[in-house]
Amino acid sequence: MGVIIMEEKLVNIEGFKAVGIPYFGNNSNGEIPKLWEAFNLRYKDIKQKSKSMLCYGICNGDMDSKYRFHYIACVEVDNFSDVPEGMKTTIVPKGKYIVFTYKGALKDIGAFYNDVFETFIPSSSYEFDYRPQLELYDERFMNNGEFDVYIPIKSSPAVL
Repeated sequence: MGVIIMEEKLVNIEGFKAVGIPYFGNNSNGEIPKLWEAFNLRYKDIKQKSKSMLCYGICNGDMDSKYRFHYIACVEVDNFSDVPEGMKTTIVPKGKYIVFTYKGALKDIGAFYNDVFETFIPSSSYEFDYRPQLELYDERFMNNGEFDVYIPIKSSPAVL
């Protein structure tokens, strides 16, 4: 049974700068949870944080033929001065996003993304835009495991 997507909302975000620890691979051995563990240990090293306790998982670009992707566990920053050793910078451009609140087990996030890209987007009037996808982790994640998933879409819905 697939993940049921209950509701979504549309938002426009302003672009922002972020600093964090990058990953490239297919997460076949649970590398992303390990990446977050490493990031959490180094969170305090990032000096230019814009908002406390607000973190992002950013996925840039498409998967390659081996289902590998670029991902960065990061935090929004005011500027790129004093980037800690071993961390990378990224810029998220402004744009329109569909936002879903994910409430399932982390192990099922892949099924959730499959439902978004294979069922929801094709059956909607939205057109995917090739900008970064975002996972927004705030206090809800610490309290009950919820987080928001931002899927980039083109400014105006596709005409059917």
